[in-house]
Parts: sequence; structure tokens; C-alpha cells
Amino acid sequence: MKIIALLLASLLIFTSCNKNEDIDTCQLEKFVQENPLNASFHYDFLTLKDGRIEKMVSYDLNSKKDTLNRVIAFFEYNQKGKVKAVRDEGNPNRIKRYDASFDNNGNVKQITQSTNGNIEDEIDIEYDSQNRPVSIISRYLIGITRSIEYDNNGNPQSIFRADLGFTPTITEHKFDDKRNLFAGIPAIQFYWIIRPLSLFLPFGEHNIVSSKVFVFDDTKFTEAVNQQTRRELVYNSKGFPETIKVIREDLSSTVANISTLSYNCE
Repeated sequence: MKIIALLLASLLIFTSCNKNEDIDTCQLEKFVQENPLNASFHYDFLTLKDGRIEKMVSYDLNSKKDTLNRVIAFFEYNQKGKVKAVRDEGNPNRIKRYDASFDNNGNVKQITQSTNGNIEDEIDIEYDSQNRPVSIISRYLIGITRSIEYDNNGNPQSIFRADLGFTPTITEHKFDDKRNLFAGIPAIQFYWIIRPLSLFLPFGEHNIVSSKVFVFDDTKFTEAVNQQTRRELVYNSKGFPETIKVIREDLSSTVANISTLSYNCE
């Protein structure tokens, strides 16, 4: 999935628009992203039941057919209401599962990835004293390496990435002061860790408004001017973003994508 991610964003259950410390909370149900540069559309639909994510359908509509980004994910919960597994049936011939094990604080400390019952990878996750993920490393197939630093408002301000087959990067984000689009469905954090791993982005209290990318060049990290972006957000009456426009901050000022979000606020 091409979300912003990531994706991605970690990521524990709130009921729809109930009062929580006098703050209304809405649950994201639909996310449509238009990508003008390649004339593609990406869709994410969430099925919610009793305040939980029951199912997520994610796919690209390009040339009138689904791409390899298609996902049909079913969420499974333990007795404490934590996501213990996600089953992806997007390809009926290759059923993927992501099974969690937990630490003493109830955080997911490891995710085991398997296809048709065969283990392919293990993803280890470390947390800080506030139970926020600060390190995500996969052992085998994917070769994912992430380290995350948070700002004083609980947002993932700086993310180091050194994945297998990719040039190491550091991405620095700035945030608004509004409600994060996933605030009503924090169980999505589990999903954002496992997919899309290549675009994983843990999410914090607020929404990204601009990003800078620094690429490793021989001996140091150098700012990649052509990868700078800013975001224009329009919010609903509850303070959640309804539209997000991502704009490249190089000389072209090209619109990279436009996302439209729909919520359940009953």
C-alpha cells in the first residue's frame, strides 16, 4: 500500500465517537489515494465491528485490474483485545499470516510471517519507556531495519532506514496539532508494522505536514532536495483530516498524491 505512509504506521481500541477525556474520536473507514504521476488509484476499506477492525481490503485500481498490492486482511484478537494475528487472503494461492508474541507490557515483541504455513520471516520490535516502537528489525527475507525517534508530542520525528537492498536514509517529519487519522483505530498499528514494510511509518499523536529525506552518500547523510514534501490538509469538524495533498518541494512543486478519507462518527 502506498500510504504515506507507511505506511506502514503503527499503531488500543476506541469506540466510535465516544467521549474520551471530552475528545470526540472518529474511526477511519475508507482511504482513497489518487496518484496523478502514474494515473493510479489506491483504495483501502475497513470493516469495523464492536469498535475493532474486522477486515481490511486494500488494492490499486490501475489499467482496470488489481496489482500485487492487493490485500484482503482479517484481524484476530486475543482475550485482552490485542491484535494477535493478521491473515492475508489477497492471493488465495498464497495465504499469508502474521502472528504476534507479546512482552510483559502487552506490546507485540515479535511478528512471525508465514505463507501457506511455512515460516518466511521474524520481525523483532523494541519499545521505549512509553511503549512506543523505537526499533524494528526483520531477521530473514525482508531485511528491514528501522530506528525511530519521537518529538515531545509523541510523534515519530526521525526515522532511520537501512533495509536490505536500499541505500540508508534518515527521514525527518514535522506535524500538525490535529488528531491523527488513525486515532480511532489504533489497532491498525500492528498492520502498519507488517505492511507495507518497505514504507513503514509509525504514527504518533498528530499528522505529518512536511518531510525531509537525507540519503547516505559514502561517508555522510546528504539532504535529497528532490525528495522533500509538504502536505496540505483539510480537516472535518472533529479535527481529523478529510483530504491530504502531498506536494514535492523541489522546483517542480508537483502534486505526488491526493488522499480522501471517510470516517464513522456516529
